[in-house]
Amino acid sequence: MRLKLNLWLTALFLAGMTVTSGRADEALPPIKVLLIGNSQCPTIVSQQLLEKLAASDKGGRPIKIGGCIKGGASLKSHWDAGTGEGSARAMIASKAWDYVVLQDIYFVQEPAFQPYARQFQALIKESGSKTLLFGTASILSDYPKGFERQHSLHFAMGKELGVPIVDASYAYIKYFGDKPSTERLESLFAKDKAHPGLWGSYLYSCMIYSAITERSPIGLAAPEAIPADVVKTLQETAWAQHQETSAALKK
Repeated sequence: MRLKLNLWLTALFLAGMTVTSGRADEALPPIKVLLIGNSQCPTIVSQQLLEKLAASDKGGRPIKIGGCIKGGASLKSHWDAGTGEGSARAMIASKAWDYVVLQDIYFVQEPAFQPYARQFQALIKESGSKTLLFGTASILSDYPKGFERQHSLHFAMGKELGVPIVDASYAYIKYFGDKPSTERLESLFAKDKAHPGLWGSYLYSCMIYSAITERSPIGLAAPEAIPADVVKTLQETAWAQHQETSAALKK
C-alpha cells in the first residue's frame, strides 16, 4: 500500500501537480498590517474593509489588521507617547507585522511631519516590517489646497525614504473631477465634512489594499450600502491613482 501511495505521489510530482489539503487560501499566511493613525481610520477597522477586500480576492492573501488609533493623534503624539504597552512604538517593536501604515493628522506641516516619519521608518525597518505612508484627504473646507499639501508632504517623504504611499488626497481629487457639484464633494465625507464617510473610507481601503499588495481592487467586495455604480467608480479611481503615484515615485 505504501509503495502504491509513493508511486502515485511521484506521478503527480512529475506531472507538475501539487497535493494540498483544505481550502487554497488556508495555505496562504495572512499579511499582518498595523494601522497607526487617528479618527480618519476607525471605519476601515470597524467594518473590516481591508479584510473583506482581501477575502474576496481569489488570487491574493488574507489580511489581518491591528491598530493603534487615537482621535486627534499625530505621528508626533504617537511617538511622544513612549514605549509603554499599547503604544505605537511598542506595537512596532513587537515585530508582529508585515506592514506598518503611518497616518498623520490632516493639518500637519513639514516641521511636524518629517522628523517623526523618519523616526518611525527607522523603527519599522529595525523591526523587520515595511512602511506605508498614508496621506488622507484634508477637510472639505480646505479643498483643494489642503489636499495638495497632503499629497506633496507624503510624496516627498515617500521618495526620500523609498517607501510606497497611499495617495488618497489625490484620489479624492480624481474622484471629484473638474468642477464638481456640492453633492459630489460631500459624498466622500461624513456629516461633519471633516472625516471620511463610508464611501471615503472604502476609497481609502482600496488604496491601502493596492499599495500593500500591488493588486487591483476592481471587482472586489464592497459594503452593500454603497451603490454598485459608485463602488465601481471608487475602485477604478483607487487603482488609477495608485498606479499613477507608484509610477511617479519610481522616476
